[in-house]
This record gives sequence, structure tokens and C-alpha cells, in this order.
Amino acid sequence: MSEADVAVIVVAAGSSTRFGGDKLGARVAGRSVLERAVGAMRAALPAAPLALVVRPEQLEAERARWRDRQVLVAAGGARRQDSVQNGFSALGPGDGTVVVIHDGARPFVPADDVARVVAAAADRGAAILVAPVVDTVKRLRADGTIEATVPRDRLARALTPQAFRAGVLRAAWAAAGDAHWTDEAALVERQGGAVAAVPGDPRNIKVTHPEDLTIVAGTFERRTRVGQGLDVHPLAPGRPLWLCGVELPGEVGLAGHSDADVALHAVTDAILGACGAGDIGEHFPPSDERWRGAASELFVRHALVLAATAGWRVAACDLTLLAETPRISPHRAAMRSRLAEILDLTPEDVNIKATTCEGMGFVGRREGVVALALVTLEPAVHS
Repeated sequence: MSEADVAVIVVAAGSSTRFGGDKLGARVAGRSVLERAVGAMRAALPAAPLALVVRPEQLEAERARWRDRQVLVAAGGARRQDSVQNGFSALGPGDGTVVVIHDGARPFVPADDVARVVAAAADRGAAILVAPVVDTVKRLRADGTIEATVPRDRLARALTPQAFRAGVLRAAWAAAGDAHWTDEAALVERQGGAVAAVPGDPRNIKVTHPEDLTIVAGTFERRTRVGQGLDVHPLAPGRPLWLCGVELPGEVGLAGHSDADVALHAVTDAILGACGAGDIGEHFPPSDERWRGAASELFVRHALVLAATAGWRVAACDLTLLAETPRISPHRAAMRSRLAEILDLTPEDVNIKATTCEGMGFVGRREGVVALALVTLEPAVHS
């Protein structure tokens, strides 16, 4: 069957009540749950028309977001079944077209699974992906005690996508009237139709609770970003010295528009570099009076927000300071602890090293301090 005979509906109009927030916007390995769900369908069926069904109040915003990606966005209904029908109407498929219905909260589904469920629906009219039930299943009484053990050899978990000839759906909807059904497979079953069960990857889980994000994240290839930052400031008598957000009393400070914390400036640049967001001068130009005397922690936190918006978080930081003065070792523990706090890490994820230049160059002449930072970013699983 060619992709011209296939159409896709991604249902994303739920309320996320059990999740406690917008689960479809939550990040999994750097991309939102919904983007991954749509991406899975696109990877499997790149030429098939695709309708994304969202909550009515999100309609205009989602249309703007998806306009350039050839996604038709439709408003959802009061029930899931209404949302599916709205997506179906937006696509207007012919009776012979295989309509693939996927849950927007399922970010992982292999392209081979999609191809096999489409082929089964084309051949038999209706098909769904299923996964085996591997745990022993118990039926409970109302009081919470076990009534019986249910044989699991003929049980399976229903997954998505589910696929149907459009004519099969139209006939089932016409016969069902205003009845309620949990999914379109149940609807077709109720009307006496046969639905083929196609074995699918059991990792194709639905994100329902926050902890599901951690589980599903393991299905994607682990990704990291590395950024480096370098900053230099001259020593300036009469100014306080700040390093890693810690004031070092009695030491000669550094010249700069802000508090001149050379260490945090290097860390800021490293984070910005790792997430492709330019450099500190673009975001906090020294010509801007707003930043005169500002605490450099603000710069780091701004970079962290940009990284989080792009789906990343700092996993580790390694900082090297080149200085003849001050001596770093008496302050290393406090600096490490404070830097870890700013980065929302444990001190074990932060390292601070210091060295001199053996009397060579401007550092050796006690004219300034150099900071070099290296940060590692990892996908932020939670939004």
C-alpha cells in the first residue's frame, strides 16, 4: 500500500489530569512528548497527510506552531472519540484509505511497528498494536482482597497506533450512534468486526504520570552537549573579589562592568555554547547600564533558562582558574558548594582546579585572572 492511501490522526486533546500538568509539553531526550509522537508518525509515514487534534483553546497557537511542518491542526471534542472523529473529518479520507490513529502521549513507536499495523489494516480492515502482559494478573474484590488469578496467555496490552480502513470506521460510527467507547478498536469489536492484533514493541508506553518520563527516556539514544567558556579579567585594587559567587575577603578584586566574577562568566559562556545560544556579550553587553555591578549569578541563571527551554540541563561542570593571586585552595570548598548550588547540582558534579603560570605572562605578573569552564549538558527529562 502506498502512503497516498494512508492518513494519520494524532490525538492530543486530553487534559493531562493524572499527570498534574502539560504532559505533552514535557521534554523527553530534548524534545517534547508530542513532538516525538508526531515525529514517530512522520518517520514511519513521511508522505501521509497528518491531522493533529488539540484542545480548542490551543487551536490557534498550535496551528501557528505546526504551520510550516505540513501538519493539519483540528480542535478536539469533549471525549477522545469526538476528537478522533474531528481529526477524521479534517482529513476527509476515502473509504479505502487506512487511517492510523496515534496517541500524542506515546512518544516512542518504531517505524517497523507502524508499517506492520498499516499492512494488517489494509489486509483485514482493522488492526492494533499490542504488547504481551508479562506480569501475573489478579482480579480484586471490592474490599481490595484477591478474588482470582487471571490466566495471561491470551491477554495483551492495547497500544497505538491503531489502524482502520476509513470505510470500516464510518460504518462502525454510524451503527454506534452516541455510545461511548474507549478506543476505535473497542468500537469495531462491539459492532462485530474483527480486529487484528499486531505484536508491537513493549516500550511503546503512554505517558500518564511524571515518573513515566524517566522510563520512556530510556528508549531514546542518550545525547549530551559539551560547551567551553573562557574569560579574562584584570586585577583592580579597591574592588571586592568574587569567584564562583563567593566573596573572598581581603583579596584584590577584578575589573569589570558587573561584579567581574570571572569564574561565573566562563561558566555562563560554556552553558550558552553547549546549547547554541551565543555568548555572554550578546545577552549582557557591557554597554548596558542594567548590568553595572550586577551579580554574575544572574548571568548563569539566564543561561540555565535558555538551556532548559531548549530541553537541556547541566550534568557536570569542570572549572580551571589560572592565577598567581589569590590562592584558591583555602576557598575551594566554598566555591565548589556555591557553584553546585547555582547549577542545581551536587558538589560531586562540580570540580574546581587552580594553577599558576610560573611567573610567565600577565597572569604570572599578577595582572589578572583567567577562567576556563567546561560543562556537559544532558536532556532535561522533565519540562
